[in-house]
Amino acid sequence: MCRRFRRSFEAVLAFLMLIATVRGASAAVTPAAHAAAYLERIRSDRPLLMHFLERMPKGADLHHHLTGAVYAESYIRYAVEDGDCIDGTTFAIVAPPCVPAEGRYPASRALSDFAFRSRTIDALSARDFTPSPADPDIRLHFFAAFDKFDLVTNGHWGEMLAEVVARAAAQNEVYLETMLTPDQGAAMHLAQTVEWSDDFSELRRRLLAAGMATAVAAGRRNLDAGESAMRAILGCGTAHPDPGCRLTLRFQYQVLRAFPKTSVFAQMLAGFEMASVDSRVVAINLVQSQDEYNALNDFGLQLRMLDYLHGIYPRVHISLHAGELTPGEVPPEELRASHIRASIELGHAERIGHGLDVVYERDAPGLLAEMARRHVLVEDCLYSHELVRGMRGRDNVLPIYLRAGVPVALATDDEGVTRADLTTSFVRAIEGYGIGYVRLKTMVRDSLDHAFMPGASLWQAPENFVRVPACARDALRDVPASRACRSFLAANERARTEWREEVAFARFESAL
Repeated sequence: MCRRFRRSFEAVLAFLMLIATVRGASAAVTPAAHAAAYLERIRSDRPLLMHFLERMPKGADLHHHLTGAVYAESYIRYAVEDGDCIDGTTFAIVAPPCVPAEGRYPASRALSDFAFRSRTIDALSARDFTPSPADPDIRLHFFAAFDKFDLVTNGHWGEMLAEVVARAAAQNEVYLETMLTPDQGAAMHLAQTVEWSDDFSELRRRLLAAGMATAVAAGRRNLDAGESAMRAILGCGTAHPDPGCRLTLRFQYQVLRAFPKTSVFAQMLAGFEMASVDSRVVAINLVQSQDEYNALNDFGLQLRMLDYLHGIYPRVHISLHAGELTPGEVPPEELRASHIRASIELGHAERIGHGLDVVYERDAPGLLAEMARRHVLVEDCLYSHELVRGMRGRDNVLPIYLRAGVPVALATDDEGVTRADLTTSFVRAIEGYGIGYVRLKTMVRDSLDHAFMPGASLWQAPENFVRVPACARDALRDVPASRACRSFLAANERARTEWREEVAFARFESAL
């Protein structure tokens, strides 16, 4: 019933948009209204739908793990280049020496032996997952993949960034925030040299004195090297650059929350310190499965760490994985522990990723209303939720957030491991949940308006999408006609990026 209602609502909305601005005795159909009506006509025609969605502007991908976004074929290539091996039982990439008699084969075997290659790709991703006694659960298989390709990640950031940026740009994204560990573990090693203290101020002092500045500097050098190699691969600055050169790339410092508390605090501190001195690092985020022991047991402690550090570094943004638990995965008490509310109220999360257990929160309606009122965006990894968590139809949380007026942006999560891309989530939103063009465009706009970019928004208020007075009268073209709008965009990166997307929407809709 709810799904039919949503479909009917979108259809009615599309029809109403056809009766556009009336001037005198005539009515004009706007390009946006035409796009909405066109999508309704092709909803069940997969080739036309794919053609439509591939060209549609998609804004920002705000929930994106760099290592999980790279496809297995690339990791195999890196292993070959590095002279690594592949374990013949687990199909993990392992360090040499490669001894076939002991089950460690040269990675190059995955280039010539089709069956071996296929099993390696399946192990390094969720492709063609089939439960077996040794590998019974897709969620465990999904998380295990990260350990299997971990060996080759830190040495290939340039290639990895080039891959994900080129893919994003090819899908008409204009902004990407990807999660990674810039210092490649230096802060975690530093944590092993200091004693834990319940006094966060003292613990921060110890870590700073132990050499945190060195870890931060190493992280910045790693980003420099990765971006430089990425630009070279994409041909940025040459006569024929890849479209990815125009995409805005930013980083979130990921904190591995399943580690001991001193390590978690050290990572957080490194992230806050780095974000304070490097504009490329725009936020802190806690990663790893929420049902791991330390992630659950230290949940409150970790939020108190964030609360303390937020007080020291109030200008650093925070986006948190929150509410990633599902019934049966943990005891009912954990589902009702208000992880989402605490992440927002104590952890200062401006956005949350996943939010799967919102219906089990204490006073879920009140929480949803609070999120809508405070404009806390949900990074909805729709395809990942369906594939890895089995959350389809009524089990999926996307309609819940939308009905409550909570801003939502579709995101990929780990597109390499799930063997998907952002367009896949757009397709699933339309085919699985009756989402129409008006809603899709709203989610795209929200993805940019809630991105951690500096400067004012193009919009007068969140979620209203009425342009600020400086640009209200300008036609949508690359360079606005008015000096006031040009000056406003020049001073505000966020508004400038949103203007660019509105121009892209105008061209897309006019070309249908």
